[in-house]
Amino acid sequence: MLKIKNLNKSYDKLEVLNNISFEAEPGSILGILGSNGAGKTTLLNTIAGNIEYEGEIKINGMLNHEFLKEGRSNLLLLPDNPFVYEFLTGFEFIKFIMDIQKIPFNTVEKKILLLLKLFNLEKQKDYLIKDYSHGMKHKISIIIALVQSPKVLLLDEPASGLDTTSIIALKRFLILLAESGSTIILTTHIIDLIENLCNSVIILHDTQISMHKNIYGKSKNELEKLYMDSIGSEISTLINEIIEDKDNGNSFK
Repeated sequence: MLKIKNLNKSYDKLEVLNNISFEAEPGSILGILGSNGAGKTTLLNTIAGNIEYEGEIKINGMLNHEFLKEGRSNLLLLPDNPFVYEFLTGFEFIKFIMDIQKIPFNTVEKKILLLLKLFNLEKQKDYLIKDYSHGMKHKISIIIALVQSPKVLLLDEPASGLDTTSIIALKRFLILLAESGSTIILTTHIIDLIENLCNSVIILHDTQISMHKNIYGKSKNELEKLYMDSIGSEISTLINEIIEDKDNGNSFK
């Protein structure tokens, strides 16, 4: 279980996260929604132990830094713009990371080849990464994360740069990973991804959690309404004013 209690983070005088508390069970997929600058990426980085914070983050009863000492691959963060060595081929880079993580390559090679095929990178695996598109680089990083089957997987905008087929493949694999007991937390701006994948959703607004709700069976329209209700009525009011203005004969041109 991931348990976060009274988490706070500021940069100088800028408050980014204020009194964040929530839990995520093994086998669950939690989605995090929020506008740009809402603190989504910062939240993932605090969980991953990449930045200092105030408060408490525990995984399986251990502070996150202690949990990481048991094995770095137990908790993985896939950033929105992951780092890759562009002078290596995709396949060489995967082997390199497996070596760093002390994972015997022969134990995961079959899984890697299947994932390369799943994400349509089988033919490009021996190309230099410098010749990859942004989406292809992102796919390689996703494969590296998925092949390790971490106990806690954090994904920052995982659908960024992916084609439709790869998004579907990613969703199905994440569901399988959750069914095996992993805890998955992802940030996204895509409500469809939340609707089709997540068990629950957190909405960050003005540095705080404005809503944490089980969304099983919720439609996209219902999720959009939940989101709008949780961040306040200002946007809805503006949209209604525009509609009323148009109804009064004013053009958008």
